[in-house]
Amino acid sequence: MSISALSALTNHDCQGLRFILTDFDDTLTWEGKLPVETLGALAQLEACGLKVIPVTGGCAGWSDMIARSLPVDGVITEGGACFIGKTVDRHLTYSFWRDETEMRSEQARLLDQVNQVLVDFPRLRLARDQSYRLTDVAIDYAQDVKPAAVEDKNACMVALTALGLNAKASSIHINVCSQGYDKFSMAQRTLSDVYGLSEADQQQQVLYVGDAPNDESMFARFPLSVGVANIVEHLSIMQHQPRYLTTQPGGLGFAELASFVLAARRG
Repeated sequence: MSISALSALTNHDCQGLRFILTDFDDTLTWEGKLPVETLGALAQLEACGLKVIPVTGGCAGWSDMIARSLPVDGVITEGGACFIGKTVDRHLTYSFWRDETEMRSEQARLLDQVNQVLVDFPRLRLARDQSYRLTDVAIDYAQDVKPAAVEDKNACMVALTALGLNAKASSIHINVCSQGYDKFSMAQRTLSDVYGLSEADQQQQVLYVGDAPNDESMFARFPLSVGVANIVEHLSIMQHQPRYLTTQPGGLGFAELASFVLAARRG
């Protein structure tokens, strides 16, 4: 299926939306920062009654801050390991994919294996936020590693998968986690268990926005899916691509999408 311009997203689809799920790094941010346009878009979507839920490979500590500080309804963090939600009085709740103690033990085993692999890739390093992760291991290849170590990243991915590890690349990290879950599986569970959406509801009422190959599980399952413009550099290696594409990159593209959706809903 070819990717269409954002303008092909119909008024009917925009008016039926209740949720926008979105990646964070290089989808809500751009060049490492959250643009003022993105923050304004999030506030406008919330005021319109649309629930925005970031779905990120970022660490739980950072996601806790996002849930507390930004106009979002919750955060799916660490690639689907945990949903950080909010009670009616704005307290946070943590819902893990499996028992938290079990997932923390698995993380310790993964960390040992990853450290052994990294011996062969001196340009790569554990992400600086590793201490704030509860379930997975993140390898930095393009966040604080400059210039980005793309070739090393690709070779490291091969080495990790050869060990049977579940490794996926974002625009800045390789994320290594337990088997059995991903962004989509936790998104589906959250939409069903927390918000009461059936699978049919999810197909019509949820739109997903992303920028990288680790968003493929979401693009494959949500027919209403949008890539911000910087995803173009990854499309050649992606089996599942977004249905629509913004003209602007990162958070500027997200703001472009928000403006389009809100205009369609007013119309």
